[in-house]
Amino acid sequence: MKTEIRSGIKITDVRISNFRALKNVEVALDELTVLIGANNAGKTSFLDGLYAAIGAGRKPLGQDDVRLETGEALPPKERVVTMDIKIRPTDEDGSLVDAFPEGSFWTGLWGGGIKQDMDDDFHDFMAFRTTLIWSSSKGDYVVERKFLNEWRGFGGWLGAPAQDQKVGANQIEPVALYYIDAKRDLEDDLRRQGSFWRRLTEDLGLTEEDVAAFEEALTSLNQEIVSKSEILKHLKENLADMQSVVSADGAGIDIAPVARKLRDLSKGVDVTFSTAGAQSFPLARHGMGTRSLASLLVFRAFASWRSLQAGKAGDHIHSLLALEEPEAHLHPQAQRSLFAQVKSIPGQRIVSTHSPYFAGQARLADLRLFIKNGGDTNVSRLDLSSLNADDIRKLQHSVVNTRGDLLFSRAAVFFEGETEEQALPILAEAYWGASVHELGFSFVRVGGAGNYFPFIWLAESLRIPWYVFADGEAMPVTHLESALHKAGKPVSAMCPNIVVLPDGNNFETQLIADGYLAEIEAALDETHDMAGYLDDYIDKHQGLERKKGKGVRDYTVPDGRGLAALDALKGLKTRMAAPLATTLSSLGDTGRRFPTHILKLFKKISDDFGLKNPDEEAL
Repeated sequence: MKTEIRSGIKITDVRISNFRALKNVEVALDELTVLIGANNAGKTSFLDGLYAAIGAGRKPLGQDDVRLETGEALPPKERVVTMDIKIRPTDEDGSLVDAFPEGSFWTGLWGGGIKQDMDDDFHDFMAFRTTLIWSSSKGDYVVERKFLNEWRGFGGWLGAPAQDQKVGANQIEPVALYYIDAKRDLEDDLRRQGSFWRRLTEDLGLTEEDVAAFEEALTSLNQEIVSKSEILKHLKENLADMQSVVSADGAGIDIAPVARKLRDLSKGVDVTFSTAGAQSFPLARHGMGTRSLASLLVFRAFASWRSLQAGKAGDHIHSLLALEEPEAHLHPQAQRSLFAQVKSIPGQRIVSTHSPYFAGQARLADLRLFIKNGGDTNVSRLDLSSLNADDIRKLQHSVVNTRGDLLFSRAAVFFEGETEEQALPILAEAYWGASVHELGFSFVRVGGAGNYFPFIWLAESLRIPWYVFADGEAMPVTHLESALHKAGKPVSAMCPNIVVLPDGNNFETQLIADGYLAEIEAALDETHDMAGYLDDYIDKHQGLERKKGKGVRDYTVPDGRGLAALDALKGLKTRMAAPLATTLSSLGDTGRRFPTHILKLFKKISDDFGLKNPDEEAL
């Protein structure tokens, strides 16, 4: 007897044209692929398109699925929806290999549908095309699936020739996609026909003898409940009058408070859940976060059970899951822990998310950013080939894991310290009349001038507009220039999106240089709840030795009051930043609310995004 050769597969590429919000996109898939991007960027359209092409229980497609151009009420009949999917063979570890083993299940399933890629070392692949096209003879849209003879480069993919041979449902079923959208709820799944729960529980795997014994016990239990319940006996007596109205043969009326057939138990089953020290409650009385998570875990049970049973029966399946917003209704800590649960689901998983806590745990190589530009969706991924191991480590741990919200930003502003981190968002809100969060901007502290590179590289790679507000001290400027050079950008003086403070100044010394000493004094008074705080500070510190042998404090020199203000601020930077920014943004003189270089940054951002300053607009 010939032993069958077992091998795995992986869906490596998906291309979609003219489907809903997607005009022309390509997305490479891995074991886990995480889709990120703003609302309406096309992530759900991509998942729906993938499900339409290869989904389990595929929904019918029609006119509403054809992309509309701007100004169109209806799509032209000649517009075709096209979705191509490419599948490669893998070894037992899931790594791609060059050929499907001769005699494997997949060669038998797809036969002549397996081809060799002439442009990529002649490796084996199977690709098929799903089209939605208008049929004049039928007066409706029709769907066809055919094997492809070639897998062309993305620039000419729509011209790749298809075979005459159609792809049958049996040839897709072993790789069919299961799609769990954001509306999942185990409480609904318990009652809904066809849910993963019902699929698992409708056949409990019991022997016929066990089923007969359990159903006999259920019948006895029903009889005992009715016999001991005066209410149920009363109902039974009244329902017996049905025989006097309806002419029918029968032995009378029975009431079954408990399902008598074992197959019906799953319809009335309930799941309870309790936390430590709390009473157990049915899921229906828990929040949506718990019910949503339970629904996802039931799918994990379904997928693992299906794989186990298929293996026992000698069948082949490739588990494929599309999951929309798994973080829905979960608090941040739960969103972080959810990542491990999703990773434990067998097979390939494609996940769309708006959670920085979830996306921040994904590998950089697994992220796919959806961006809508001028109405068209573009999909990008990070090219890590130019980075060394230390760069990748910094990106993963210093940026993505801790600043995951950057991945979802409309734009990012980078700076070094805590003073800017607290002050700039306050001033920005005063300038635009909306918080940076409302505007979709991330104001990000990089934690030192030497850390600019990974932030700039990531924003540049994901095509997120970025800006820098940098101290002018020698060492920070040197580090910034080095980061720009490494990222392939010109020097800071040539970059209009970078503002470097002049004359070696930092945030505080620039305020003094710009004539904001009075505002600094007002903020010091407010913070310390005393009038004349700076005078008191000068009295107490005049003539004292500075630390580390830096000389004696002398506030009698011409700029001595400014020096005293800077000394007073040094030990209070994080405490003073917000009051100082609030003082500035509250100035009655609108021309002085925003220091020159901060104003330069805000105006550049305004120009790039078409934003207006309310005070300037009023003028």
